[in-house]
Amino acid sequence: MKMDCWVEIISNKPCCTYYFGPFDNVEQAIVDQDGYIEDLVNEGAQGITVQIKWCEPKELTIFPKDELVKSF
Repeated sequence: MKMDCWVEIISNKPCCTYYFGPFDNVEQAIVDQDGYIEDLVNEGAQGITVQIKWCEPKELTIFPKDELVKSF
């Protein structure tokens, strides 16, 4: 199974996990991550952590089920 390089960004507010990619290499993911972080901060995201991962995310934006219930 081929894995690609992805930027994983987790925010506490909103409680959400975002995946950006895929990238061919870690270096490109590192270069591009600042733009993704800036966009999320401009949208009001807080408590951001970032990891570069080799993975295949099933979804690009993941909200915990509890958060989805609160939004309705």
